[in-house]
Amino acid sequence: MPVIQSRGLVRASPEETFAFFDDPGNLARIMPPGTGIRVMRVEPFPPRAGTKIEFGYGIGPLRRRWLIRYLEHIPGERIVDDTIAGPMRRFHHSHTFTPATNGGTWIEDRVDYHVGPDGVLGSLIDAAAGVAMRALFVWRKARQRRLLSAPSRSRRGDPPSGGTAPR
Repeated sequence: MPVIQSRGLVRASPEETFAFFDDPGNLARIMPPGTGIRVMRVEPFPPRAGTKIEFGYGIGPLRRRWLIRYLEHIPGERIVDDTIAGPMRRFHHSHTFTPATNGGTWIEDRVDYHVGPDGVLGSLIDAAAGVAMRALFVWRKARQRRLLSAPSRSRRGDPPSGGTAPR
């Protein structure tokens, strides 16, 4: 199964960085323009191990849904999610937050994925998807660095739209 890894440094503390990633609404803030990703629901809220998050993504009438489940949720350290239903047959994503020696946080992402069918055709589709995801992680790393070096008041996204956050 193909794997993508990414590592980037931000100025925010591990706790602040975790809080940013723990807010599902922030995914839209680190994705490239045009993905149109938004949170549809979060159950239960606030997120923890076992939480299911449904996203909508796409352009115009070409919208799709993506459902993930948090497998691990360790405040200040790690979030691991797995796709239940969505654009890929397998998408297992771990986010690890490690204190940097001179301050800030190392954000490490690891994605194990499989897009297409098994066999040669699936390998070709996985390779093409890998190129696209590597480009996406370059974008994300730059956005993370920008957003997590800003004043803390701008680190939280809007509440999940249509989510099940307590009122």
